[in-house]
Amino acid sequence: MGPRPAYHKLHWMHAPEYLFGMQISDVGQFFYESMNPAFERSLGISIASERAIHECMSEEDAKSICASCDACVATGRSVRYRQRLTLGGRRREFDTTINPVRDSQSGKIVKLVGSHRAVEERVTVDAADGTAKRRAAAGLELRLLSLQEEVQQRIASDLHDSTCQHLIAASLNMMRLRRAIGDNDHAERIIDDIDASIDRAQREIRAFTYLLHPQNLLTDGLKITIEQFVDGFSARTSLKSSLQIAPEVDRLSYERQRAVLRVIQEALANVFRHAQATHVKVAMEATDTHFKLRVADNGRGMPTHQARSGPKAVSFGVGIPAMRARLRQLGGTLEIRSSSAKGGRGTTLRADLPHCLSLKRTRQPAQRQSHLGYDGSIVEPH
Repeated sequence: MGPRPAYHKLHWMHAPEYLFGMQISDVGQFFYESMNPAFERSLGISIASERAIHECMSEEDAKSICASCDACVATGRSVRYRQRLTLGGRRREFDTTINPVRDSQSGKIVKLVGSHRAVEERVTVDAADGTAKRRAAAGLELRLLSLQEEVQQRIASDLHDSTCQHLIAASLNMMRLRRAIGDNDHAERIIDDIDASIDRAQREIRAFTYLLHPQNLLTDGLKITIEQFVDGFSARTSLKSSLQIAPEVDRLSYERQRAVLRVIQEALANVFRHAQATHVKVAMEATDTHFKLRVADNGRGMPTHQARSGPKAVSFGVGIPAMRARLRQLGGTLEIRSSSAKGGRGTTLRADLPHCLSLKRTRQPAQRQSHLGYDGSIVEPH
C-alpha cells in the first residue's frame, strides 16, 4: 500500500467528522453504502449493506440530507450547507459537504461522497448573514430550474424549426427517388424501410418538442392547461390517457401552479422515454391541507432500490431530482413506486403539495378521457 492510499484509510478510520458514501437509485433515491466509524458510532448502527437514509436517522434529518443530495445531483456540482441535525445524541449545527462522483466513460453521476463536520459551539455565526446565505442558495436553486426551462424551450424551437424541416426534405427526396427507380421490388423495400425510419423520427421529434416546450398558465389557468397538455401529449405519442383534476387547483398561487405543471411535464416525458406504456392516468385531488398529484402508467416499471450502470441502465438525468427540489422549495414531497418484475405493473408518481386555502368540499370531478379514449384501468404497483 502506497503512502497516499494508506493516508486515506487512516483518515477514514480515525477522522472525527462523519464521512459517508452514497449510491443513487434510478428514481433518484439515496442509499448509504458506507460510513466511517465515527459516523456509525454516532448513529449506533453498522453499514454492512446499502441502507436508505430514512432507515438510519430521524425523518427530519433524512429530509434535510436528501434535499442537499438532490441539489448536488441537480446542479452536478459540489454543494455545502449548514444544517441542524440530531447526530451523536443531541441536536447541533453541522457543515454538510456533498460531492458528485462521475462514471469515467459516460460522465453520469453514479455516487455521492460527503461529510458532516460539527460546528464548534464557541464559534458564533451572524444570524442575519446565515439567513441571507440560505435565501441566496434557495434563489440559486430556483434560477437553475429556470435556466433548465429556458434551455429546453430553445432546444424545442431548434428541433421544430430546423431538424424537423430536414426530415421533411429527406422524405420528399425519397418520394422523388421512388419515382426515379421505377419498378424494382428490392429497392422499393429499402425505400419503405427508410420512409418508416424517417416517419418515426418525425413523430418522436414532434413529441419531444411538445414535452420540452413550457405551457403558458396565464391564459387559461392550471386545470385547462393540464387538460390541453395531456390531450396534446396523447395525440403526439399514441398513448391513451385519462384525467381527473380538481377545479380548486386554479386557486393556487402562480408559483405553485407552475411547479405542478412542470412536474406533470417531466413525469409524462419519463413515461414516453422509458415506460413502454399504452395508458397513462393523471389525477389531482384536493384535501383540506394538501393537493395530491398522481401520474400512473401501465408500462414495464423500473428498479427502485438499486442503481445500475452499463448500456441497459435507465437514465433519468436530472429530471427527478429537479422535480423533487422544485417541490421541496414549496414544502412538498415526491414519491415514486414501481414494479420492475417481468410483466411489471407500471410506475406511479405521487406528489403532495401543501396549501392554506379554505376549500368547500364538493363532489370529485368526473374522470375526463383524452380524445383517444381510455379503455382500461391502471393498476397501481404495490
